[in-house]
Amino acid sequence: VLEAPLVLPEQGNVRVQVTVGEPNVDGHRPVGIHSRDETAGPGDPWTRHASGLVAEAATPGSDDAVSDDVGGADASWPPAGAQPVPVEDFYARTTRRGYDYGPVFQGLHAVWRRGEELFAEVRLPQPRTGAPRGGDPAAGAFGLHPALLDTALHPMLLNGGLDDSGEGPWLPFSWNAVRLHATGADGLRVRLLPRGTGAVAVELADLTGRPVASARELVTRPVPVERLRQARDGAGQALFRLAWQPLPEAKADAATDTYAVIDAGTDLGARDVAARAGTALRAGTYPDLAALRDRAPGVVLAPYPGVAAGVDVPQSAAAVTADVLGLVQQWLADDRWAGSRLAVLTSSAVATEPGADVTGLACAPVWGLVRSAETENPGRFLLVDMDDDPSSWAALPAALTAAIAAEEPQIALRGGRALVPRLAPHVQDTPALVPDVPDRPGTLLVTGGTGTLGGLVARHLVRTHRFAHVVLTSRSGRQAPGTAELEAELTALGTKVTIAACDAADRAALTGVLDDIPGDHPLTAVVHAAGILDDGVVPSLTTEQLARVMAPKVRAAWNLHELTRGHDLSLFVLFSSVAGILGTAGQANYAAANAFLDGLATHRRAQGLAATSLAWGYWDQVTGMTRHLDRDGMLARLRRIGVLPLETEQGLALFDTATATADPVLVTTPLDTVALRSGAGAVPLLLRGLVRVPRRRRAAASGPETAASGLVQRLLAADTETEQDRMLRGLVQAEVAAVLGSVTPEGVRPEHRFIDLGFDSLTTVELRNRLSRATGQRLPATLVFDYPTPAELARYLRERLLPETAATAGPGNEEPSRTAEADAIAAMDVDELVRLALDDHNS
Repeated sequence: VLEAPLVLPEQGNVRVQVTVGEPNVDGHRPVGIHSRDETAGPGDPWTRHASGLVAEAATPGSDDAVSDDVGGADASWPPAGAQPVPVEDFYARTTRRGYDYGPVFQGLHAVWRRGEELFAEVRLPQPRTGAPRGGDPAAGAFGLHPALLDTALHPMLLNGGLDDSGEGPWLPFSWNAVRLHATGADGLRVRLLPRGTGAVAVELADLTGRPVASARELVTRPVPVERLRQARDGAGQALFRLAWQPLPEAKADAATDTYAVIDAGTDLGARDVAARAGTALRAGTYPDLAALRDRAPGVVLAPYPGVAAGVDVPQSAAAVTADVLGLVQQWLADDRWAGSRLAVLTSSAVATEPGADVTGLACAPVWGLVRSAETENPGRFLLVDMDDDPSSWAALPAALTAAIAAEEPQIALRGGRALVPRLAPHVQDTPALVPDVPDRPGTLLVTGGTGTLGGLVARHLVRTHRFAHVVLTSRSGRQAPGTAELEAELTALGTKVTIAACDAADRAALTGVLDDIPGDHPLTAVVHAAGILDDGVVPSLTTEQLARVMAPKVRAAWNLHELTRGHDLSLFVLFSSVAGILGTAGQANYAAANAFLDGLATHRRAQGLAATSLAWGYWDQVTGMTRHLDRDGMLARLRRIGVLPLETEQGLALFDTATATADPVLVTTPLDTVALRSGAGAVPLLLRGLVRVPRRRRAAASGPETAASGLVQRLLAADTETEQDRMLRGLVQAEVAAVLGSVTPEGVRPEHRFIDLGFDSLTTVELRNRLSRATGQRLPATLVFDYPTPAELARYLRERLLPETAATAGPGNEEPSRTAEADAIAAMDVDELVRLALDDHNS
């Protein structure tokens, strides 16, 4: 049985392992074929590609030998009654259907049809020019040459495999009763006899009619092209967990020794923690950033401790997250802090080991928000989570020094040890299990149940479990599109359906819905799938946007948590997002809201309650939340950070697998490790456990000139400033093409305005970050507005990289002097600049 394709990467190697076991009572030996990437470590899992049984060959001439139609001394060829089938354009047609055979596999010479039977003649290609004719000498190195065997199956595609049915390529799935009768053939006569849909008997003889091989049954199945592409791109793994490991050692060449502590959360009990941090770091404490005046410490620490028991957790979470948003925006808006790092300190806001609780749940959203801020502004932020152990406070200075030296943006101190997060594959030792939902007449509650994903999971759970009653809630209720069809489909499956217009963030309304659930069908399962988007880069986010996105996630989930405590729940599933863990750019408010869901699931599990938070990626099926998005642009951005679209059936299978595990939080999305590896210089540290790349060595000297030394040397080697500008224009054009994905570098003209090319606030930030990495320069967020064409931006980069040259340049190369209008523009956030630029362009 062939279980998964083994796809070779564009670069690098894979290790292959073939195992043959001891014979069983029938003399059959189990066989397995596994592989894994050559960079995998000793504890990393192997992928099983094939499994089966082998036995000693039986006596030739049994039922599995070839028939007289293809073999034997008296066999006529082609067989009597067989009609020729044209194959001149066969390989052109197969390429259009996604098969793309190489030259060694294009050996189909002729095909005949007799009723449902297919006959064919296949040969290995002639050897290269100059080699002796008379067959391919490589054929003798195999029992049966693999290209010849593959080519023998090509005629099967003539039975509907090349039409426009929409199915992907048909590939072998299982072989039964396979026998090898002779070796060394370089050409074959082939007979394919149908045995039902997608199944054939295979008989092979050499070109003289002597038997070569046979299979009693070969079963094939269609495989979607996208699934093959995902396998090629390293997307076989789609289920991950967050694992914490010791902070790697790093030489602290450029570590800071200057600290300041600010008491940012004055109404959140931060003062005592600020004093404790100031003592540990031997640093002064200040009421806010403004009090630092002209000081620019290497690290400014802002403590946000957990909230005491009995406090309204959603309200506290909203307050602390809004407070951190304001601090982050203030930090980014002031050039005094451009070379410093803001360290946001929380207490037990994340769990670092199985079974641990998140007692600082109100601060959990802070981690999502700051993760996104760090993605948008690399090197500007550091997240620190503390426990109550005194040794952790003693270890804080050394941990901060090591984290900065290692360029780690997130650390947690537990028992005096500094830990860092890494995404790791979730290894399922047994086949995917059905969720532990009793097959009894209970009630399923789905919030956001009239939405696309809510409807999908409702249908799925009703099909797989005997729910007598399903309650679907949403703010629109029956007014939501497609509600009548969804209700009719669920009713046809034998369940009673209740659709209620209820915002789960409204505690009274949710209480009413729960009170209406009949006692003879008690609530047994909850799926919280409600949510909204209101994206924007961090400098442009408002507290209203933050509150709007957090309410249906944070307040609603907390209401469900508290109001269902008295119910015997087998499922309590929270639809979270990978944004909260990866910190996706442009979604700081959404990341914050989903980080709370992850923390809540962990908190419930620690209390012995059912809970699973599923951090979904981008579903390939358009949903109400994603309908307004630029789909192509969104998919391109996600692919650049390794996230692949999630097919519906794959997502539902992941739902089943994830909810049957002991992990409270799982990332449920396919990741493209090949794309991550190819962009190794920009791979987030969080993903370095999945993609092993060499750690960049820090130079002995620090500064942007050192980071960009290679580029600077190439520029200095150029003969003229014109040549330098040409080189930098090429860099800018390449990065613009990479960001947009819809143009080539050649299609980006030097005089093109970025706004005309389709740049928005998010792509503007991404281009700034890519150019910052390429040049080693910390570039402003308003880069494409200050220098609106590739030509102008290239000249600016030359002046930054070669300041001595720029100082002696003529007036034509001088940076334009600042005016009052320019200063006003520099003070605006990126979203506002985009809007102004669009208005100017449209007028």
